[in-house]
Amino acid sequence: MVAHGPGLTVAAEQRATILKYLEAMPTLEAWGASDPGLIRQNNEDSWQIVPELRVAIVADGMGGASSGEIASAMTVEIVAEHLRKSLLGVLPEEVLQEAIQEANRRVLERAQSEEACAGMGSTVVLAFWDLPRLLIANVGDSRAYLWRDGSLTQLSYDQTLVNELRVRFGLSEEEVSNFPHKSVLTMAVGTTAELAIHTREESLEPGDVVLLCSDGLSGQVPEPTIAATLSRDAALDDQVRQLINQAKAAGAPDNVTVVLLRYNDWEIG
Repeated sequence: MVAHGPGLTVAAEQRATILKYLEAMPTLEAWGASDPGLIRQNNEDSWQIVPELRVAIVADGMGGASSGEIASAMTVEIVAEHLRKSLLGVLPEEVLQEAIQEANRRVLERAQSEEACAGMGSTVVLAFWDLPRLLIANVGDSRAYLWRDGSLTQLSYDQTLVNELRVRFGLSEEEVSNFPHKSVLTMAVGTTAELAIHTREESLEPGDVVLLCSDGLSGQVPEPTIAATLSRDAALDDQVRQLINQAKAAGAPDNVTVVLLRYNDWEIG
């Protein structure tokens, strides 16, 4: 007899079938990398993939000197820490929002209490999966995309001045393209006590790829180019490397962070 968990025994002849089933369960491949780019000496982006929490996080810090690095690192670490302590039974969307709110409180507290950290803040975008369910939450302009069958769809919401003007006053694509202050944020972690968090839920399909990135990628590489890269039959680490290289080929004036998640469905043969 072979034991599988408390109080559960399985006949030896059934073990092969069970192991085959477990190996065929839905999976989510993940890979990420970050690069300082070609202009900046330091990297103010932070990221984590935490398989046991089923979450991936990207944050892009701001504030000058080293405080941007501090803000983004705090944001990622506090969000992951909060998710580790969250109680079972709480709705995932509620937990994600609470985690980001906690990061906001603590980053803001440090920014207000330490002179060297004054004015620091961070964007954040995260993906939580309970396959095939996907939840996205974001603050600022770090983005989440869904690639499906060759098409790229933005799942996050840009909290930038130009996007708010586009949404509220119907700016044309040409006006958006020519807007002089595209990078001005209207919301960031650690800059205000009242934080607006955008969330979105999707149901993944086999072959889907989720992209999380800082604006070092999305601000430099056109979406059709990103979609074409994700359409190639390549390993995730190769695709991550290709996207970062494309940002560098475009000048990479900012730090570049890319995280890819690929959903593989399962089949019983």
